[in-house]
Amino acid sequence: MRTLRRWASTAAALLLITGSVVAGGGGVANAYGHDGSMDVYQIAISFNCNNKTYCNPDELGGFWGWAEFDHNPATGANTGDAELTGCSHGTFKGAAHMSVEITNWTVAPGSAGPRTFFVTDETTTTFRGQREVTTETNADTGVPAVEGHYSSVDIFGIQPPPGINAQITVAFKPAR
Repeated sequence: MRTLRRWASTAAALLLITGSVVAGGGGVANAYGHDGSMDVYQIAISFNCNNKTYCNPDELGGFWGWAEFDHNPATGANTGDAELTGCSHGTFKGAAHMSVEITNWTVAPGSAGPRTFFVTDETTTTFRGQREVTTETNADTGVPAVEGHYSSVDIFGIQPPPGINAQITVAFKPAR
């Protein structure tokens, strides 16, 4: 269960890092892949923890998100967007939505293996309609930069107990 608690902490940290490290001044949403001229990764994340035995009772709830990472082969630029929502049934009691515009990312060894997405700098966020301050970061997203569907067993390394589930799906479309 130690691995499960570590991953739950990682998921919570991702939500907190994305919410507190990233920041404001949002812009217009990009057309994903710019008519096919860019490499595009699309990521879906779902994490639910509703088991008081394994999850902190003040942190019961879930975290869901969609993200897209673009790579422009012509310029080498890496950009992206994410829409993230969390819900807590503990102390916070409620839901929060976050829109993120990523101005740079990379792939490096990290918590999801040798190919993990990192948001490297100048990320802008709108959290509950409020814009935050832009900062630089090197945040390990915990998301593998390899196409596939990752179940709770893949993520935790064990079958989690009832009330705990995680799923990550990574899709890739190369530039044409």
